[in-house]
Amino acid sequence: MNRAVFFDRDGVLNELIKRDGGYYSPRDSSKFRIIPNSIKVTNYTNLKGYLNIVISNQPDVARGYLTKFDLDKMTKIMFNRLTLNDVYYCLHDDNDMCECRKPLPGLIFSAQSKWNIDLTKSVMIGDTEKDYFAAKNSNMQFYLISHTHNLNFEAENRITDISKIISKIN
Repeated sequence: MNRAVFFDRDGVLNELIKRDGGYYSPRDSSKFRIIPNSIKVTNYTNLKGYLNIVISNQPDVARGYLTKFDLDKMTKIMFNRLTLNDVYYCLHDDNDMCECRKPLPGLIFSAQSKWNIDLTKSVMIGDTEKDYFAAKNSNMQFYLISHTHNLNFEAENRITDISKIISKIN
């Protein structure tokens, strides 16, 4: 079986956009910026034999704020800049009943099935409670990247920067 690092996308691999008094995922591919340390991390985890898989909620597609065309452009940027094996998106809104929207583990289980992944030997890196609970609902170890939007959330494994994961993964 394979082991994997599951990455949330926004705030983990790419920069958040300041909008409406908070920080959010980009809605336009021209504002999509890869976090430089995520390049180093995906190269490292790949060299260590992990699959690199992105698991991301993208409700702005259902809400009409993000076109599928721009989402596809952002995905292409990720594949061009990062060492990734696969990307899974939930395009549903919060109110839609689906099995793929984090904190539910549907996207993780889809990747597990496709890639023959042992979740007990895999980890997830995220920046929200939804990421944390998706990992817990999959029996996976989780690392929370600290941001101003998650300082009130208690997590066992908090890291200040994605590059800090290198010392945690062997």
